[in-house]
Order: sequence, then structure tokens, then C-alpha cells
Amino acid sequence: MISWSRYGKLEINATSRIEHVKSHLDGGFNLAGYIANIKTGQGDPVACLDRLSSHAYAQAIEEWFGNSSLEKMKAWFFIADSLRQYRYSLKTDKMNFMLKTFDFLASLVSDNESLISWFCNNDDIVDTKRIQATTTADFVAYQIRLAVKGDFTQLRDRCARMIAHPPSGPKKRFMLDNEFFIALAEGDKSKMESVLRELTTPASIKRRFDSENGYSEGLISTFGVIYAKIAWRHGYEVVVDTPYIPSEWLPVKPLAHYDAHYEFLKREV
Repeated sequence: MISWSRYGKLEINATSRIEHVKSHLDGGFNLAGYIANIKTGQGDPVACLDRLSSHAYAQAIEEWFGNSSLEKMKAWFFIADSLRQYRYSLKTDKMNFMLKTFDFLASLVSDNESLISWFCNNDDIVDTKRIQATTTADFVAYQIRLAVKGDFTQLRDRCARMIAHPPSGPKKRFMLDNEFFIALAEGDKSKMESVLRELTTPASIKRRFDSENGYSEGLISTFGVIYAKIAWRHGYEVVVDTPYIPSEWLPVKPLAHYDAHYEFLKREV
């Protein structure tokens, strides 16, 4: 069972968020309508895929925080990003790579290598100019892709560029992320853990609420989970005592079988 008291002064944020998730699952999605539009091509199938993906993400959150089911959570996260993959096969764009990277959390936590590989190698969803500018969020998002792939030479070089040309304003917070990437490239496990602890302090959680969606805000640190999963994937079993990075999510243990759930999707994955 989830120990809500671990959230300390922000416990009310966490408990109210899971109630919010449940309320959406109880009546916030017209699943039959979305599926019909996708199958027939009526209405806006892309928007319907986005809604189905949001539903699957919310279901994954509920399976863990409501039912403590790691396996079902992974299964629904797999469905969420499989729907995203199908969505981009219908209509792709190069806008806001960071937002797409937030969605990528679902693939990482599901431990499905096919989805992870798709995200790391699909250049159709990346703006090649923005990922080169150290003052953009897309630059950091691309660092995440390089970190997953283990391209530490390029990662280290780009970290040095960010130090030489740091972002200003709210994006200055990404200098902490830069510290994590340097620690990862150098194999400094204790430094990685130090960054993750700082990333999940109450103050940092509040500063990064805009990095969460309506189903994760107050429950997890999307950046924290992504970074911790990356570390584990490269053999660095980081340990951080925080509810915002559930320790049970970190070991890389793929499911024995992944079910795409939707018949139309099973023909595509």
C-alpha cells in the first residue's frame, strides 16, 4: 500500500491528485466514441488517440497509487505509449520535443524495449535546430534521448556547451539536470543520487509542477523517474528516499507479455 505520509507537507496534493485521477476514469473519457472515430476515420482520429493515451496513462497511475499493482501499471503505460506511437504514424510533428519526452516516461517505466527504441531513433518528432540551442527545453529533452542510448561522448560535449552558454530565466533550473547528465557520463552514482534528491525536494517539486500532467502532478517527479530509470538501465542502481521516485519502478524488468489492448492497435504494434 502507498504510504501517503511520506509526502509530508505535500500529502494533501498527492491524495487529492489520485482522487482527481479516479474522477476522470469514472466518467471523463468517451472510450467507445474515440475507438469508433479511430476505426472509421471520422471526426479527429489523432485527437481521439491522444485521449485514449491519456486514459491509459491515468489508468496506469491508478493501478499503482490506487491498487499497488506494478504489473498492471506497466501494462497500461505500454498501452499509453503504443497509442502515442500510432498517433505519430498518422500525423507527426517536430514541435515541443520536451512534451513528447514527458510522455516517454510511460515507455521507460513499462520497460518495453520496442517503444524505447522507437522514441530514441525517430527523428520525425525532433526539431533539429531547437535541440542544438542550449537555451531551449528541447536541448534538455535531447540530452535525455542521448542518455538513454548511452551516447555519453556526445552527452558530455553538450553538457559542456550548456555550461558555456547557460539558459536564463525559468530555464536556469535545467542546470541541475545538466549536473545529472555529467554524473551519468562519468559514472558518478553518488552525484546522481544527490541530484535526484535535490530534484525531489518540496521546493523543486513545486517549481516543476508545469512539467507534470493532470495525472502525475503531486504524485511523482517525471524528471526524477526518467533520470532514475536511465541510471538503472546503465547499471547504476540509484537509491533515493522519496515518494516522487517510487523505488519499485526502477528495476528493469520487462513484462513476460505486452498486450496492446485495442484491436485496432494490435494490427499496428
